Amino acid sequence: MRFVVRWTFRLFILLVVLGVALFLLKDSILKSLAENRIRAQTGLDVKIGKFEMDLLNPTLTIENFVLYNSVHFGGGPFITLRELRIEYDPNALALQRLHLKLVRLNLAEVNIVQDKTGRNNLQALQAELQSKSQAGAPVPLTFTGIDLLNLSLGKFTYMNLGQPNQTREVTIGLKNALVRNVNSVADLSGLLFKIMVQKVGQPWFNKT
Repeated sequence: MRFVVRWTFRLFILLVVLGVALFLLKDSILKSLAENRIRAQTGLDVKIGKFEMDLLNPTLTIENFVLYNSVHFGGGPFITLRELRIEYDPNALALQRLHLKLVRLNLAEVNIVQDKTGRNNLQALQAELQSKSQAGAPVPLTFTGIDLLNLSLGKFTYMNLGQPNQTREVTIGLKNALVRNVNSVADLSGLLFKIMVQKVGQPWFNKT
């Protein structure tokens, strides 16, 4: 009997130690899973500096996210995200609704690259995501709005691989702009369009 009690106690201690270790490593595990998932969905390489999810206080924090172009588009950084912090409504999520209380988005750099056929990396990414969704994706969430958006935008670059001298670079330089009650994807798209027109004078990114 003592033998059973002694080994049961040792097993309990071992499970506690493993549980604590997994809890401390959960963000590293989730980061690895997130990177693998993004690679599978986009076909592109990705690196995430920090991936932290707090289940008690429903938040997701991603820092130093870099999505790389394929070799076909030069292999350099496509999207560089300095920080993304999301505070979400878990009750809405349980109902397949995506309601975000806070989004802090710091988009440092976006590089649009066009190949010699006239196709750009954004179009290629959209086609890849569409093909993966048609192949059988989970039920999409219904977006129901963002209560508060804190937006920072850095630099946009357009490069034509067929004509390198046509490279254009636009520094937006937007820092911590606060927008309340973004109720739809159209609202967000309209906001980004307005910012680009104000900063650049014309939506050059729609001409590629």
